[in-house]
Amino acid sequence: MKHSVSDLDNDYGVTQINVVFEEISELEDTSLAIIHWQPLYDLYVSGDDVVVTIEIAGVAVKDFSIYLGREYMIIDGIRKSRDVFTSNCCTFHNIEIPYGRFNRKIDFPVPVEPRQYQYTANHGILTFKLPCVKEKIIPVEDG
Repeated sequence: MKHSVSDLDNDYGVTQINVVFEEISELEDTSLAIIHWQPLYDLYVSGDDVVVTIEIAGVAVKDFSIYLGREYMIIDGIRKSRDVFTSNCCTFHNIEIPYGRFNRKIDFPVPVEPRQYQYTANHGILTFKLPCVKEKIIPVEDG
């Protein structure tokens, strides 16, 4: 089941981010695709939430998708090269910013509730906040 959320405040003028909730196992096999780079990320637990911050500067919101599960997330997409790379207008002296297809699997330290996520995007940083699964304690009586 695919969900688009339309309240993203971002730097790119696009107001939708693709978030998918489904079996991710078929998406894990990227052996047929050439991955050019992986976005950097920070992950931490704060209170009852897992927080993931992903660096996606220069990636248009329409060019990536997030796949959310209880134990991990995958960000998959493409950072398109700038027009200057296809012209003969200059001589390059240094090229360090990676372009092309990217894919990154991020394992969570604890299970999360993927359908209850919150997110923000600001200056090329995408932050997801996912609530941890609450432990259910079932009392057992001696009988």
